Amino acid sequence: MVTGLFGGNFARLESMITARENTQQVFSGNIANADTPNYKPDQRTFADFLAVSQRAQQPVSMRITNSHMMDTSSNSRPLVDMGGVFSKHHTGEQRMDGNAVDLQQEMVDMAKNQMLHDLSVKLIKGNLMGLQRAIREGR
Repeated sequence: MVTGLFGGNFARLESMITARENTQQVFSGNIANADTPNYKPDQRTFADFLAVSQRAQQPVSMRITNSHMMDTSSNSRPLVDMGGVFSKHHTGEQRMDGNAVDLQQEMVDMAKNQMLHDLSVKLIKGNLMGLQRAIREGR
C-alpha cells in the first residue's frame, strides 16, 4: 500500500537509510580500531550496502508468455540517483604498527554519511507528513 502511494520512493528511501546505517557502522569500526596493530580497514561502501538492500527488495520478475499479456517492462524504473555515493580511496599505506586506517579520512567520510542519512530521513518525513495532511483533509 505504501509503495503504491509513493511510487516506490518510500522503499528506495528505506533502502538508502539502511545502507547509510550500515556504512556508519563500517566507519565506526574503522575508527574504533585506528590504534589496533595490523588492522586493515573495512572497505565496504554505501553503494555495496545499497546494492544488497535493493536485491533483497526486488520482486520476482515477470515475463510475457502470451502476446496478449500486458507489457510490464515500462513499470520498472531505475533507482533515482540521489547523490552522495562516495567511495573510499585508501592509499594502502600502513603505519609502523601495520595499521592502515586513515583516521582523518574516516572521520570526514563518517560526517558526510551522517549528513546524507539525515537528508534521507527528512525526505521520508516529508512523504509521511504529506500523507498525514491528506488523511486530515488539509486541516
